[in-house]
Amino acid sequence: MRKLIYVLLLIVFVCSTPVFAAEFKPYPGAKIDEKATKEAQEVAAAAKMSNVKPTIYTTKDPFDKVFAFYSGIAKEYKMPHQKEGKVKKLPSGQELKEAYFIFDGATDLMNSKLWIKIQRPYIGRAKMGKNFQVEYEDVRDVTAIVASEKR
Repeated sequence: MRKLIYVLLLIVFVCSTPVFAAEFKPYPGAKIDEKATKEAQEVAAAAKMSNVKPTIYTTKDPFDKVFAFYSGIAKEYKMPHQKEGKVKKLPSGQELKEAYFIFDGATDLMNSKLWIKIQRPYIGRAKMGKNFQVEYEDVRDVTAIVASEKR
């Protein structure tokens, strides 16, 4: 009888614990952008974030297709400042799409050991220009998958 109770308690515990952990899988056909990855790793090192390993993948596939792929394997995280239905635009007028996904069940990106950002277009760098206007450099019409892994 005691064994039965322990087994039932174990089953209840296992079934009541949400399982969000997933393994990162590169989007099919996406390629690692070696140059952008190296730059991102250098920026992380300069910021004394030696435990963070960024990897940047790119694909020509549309944002929505990449979004749908990751929706099936990870939990979407909405940034606190994101407003539903609000469209961000670059100074060129091009629409900026972005989404975040957490793979390890963490509550937010700061606590996550494995998360990604999907973005289209890819923006390699941003700097402050004249009159405090943000200037974007290395803007490419591809979908970027920026994977951030903490060791």
